[in-house]
Amino acid sequence: MLTLNEHTFEKLFHEYYSFLCNYAFRYIADKQIVEDIVQRFFITLWEKNHLSVTSDTFLPYAYRSIKNSCINYYKAENCRNDLIAVLAQEWQQQLEYDREEADDFIYKKEVQLALHKLPPKTKKVFLLKCISELTYKEIAEVSDISVNTVKYHLSEAFRIMKEELKELSFLFFLIFF
Repeated sequence: MLTLNEHTFEKLFHEYYSFLCNYAFRYIADKQIVEDIVQRFFITLWEKNHLSVTSDTFLPYAYRSIKNSCINYYKAENCRNDLIAVLAQEWQQQLEYDREEADDFIYKKEVQLALHKLPPKTKKVFLLKCISELTYKEIAEVSDISVNTVKYHLSEAFRIMKEELKELSFLFFLIFF
C-alpha cells in the first residue's frame, strides 16, 4: 500500500500527470478542461490520503476516476446546453407571442434596438434574468460564470438600456407619476 506522503504524491504527480492528461484527451478535446480534470483528480487524491491504493492499483484507480470525471463533465455540459436551448426556444416563442399580441406597445421597436446594442454575453444574462426570471445563482450556473460576473453583466445591461431608452424613460415617468 502507498502511504501518500508529500514525496510519494509528488512522484505520482510528475510520473503520471501528462500520461493521465493524454488519457483524458480520448474523451475531451479541450486542453484546459482536461488539465482541470486531472488536477482535480490529484487534489482529491491528496485530500483522501487514507485511500488504500497500491502501486499496482494506482493506475486503474486513476483511469477510472479520470474517465468518470470526463463523463460527468459531459453530463453537466449537456444539461447546460439543453437548458440554454430550452431558454432560447422559450425566448423565441415569447418574441413570436409578443409580435402577435403586443403590437399596441408603441415603443417595441426602440426596446428591440436597445437590446441589439447589448454585448452578447450581457444580453444573454439580461434575458435570462428578465425573461426567464432565473436567480443570479442559476444564471451563473447556466452561463458558467460567477455570481459577481452576473451582477456585472446585469448592471451593464441596465446602464446601456437606460442610456438607449433615456427619452422613453422621461415619458414613462410622466405617464406613471
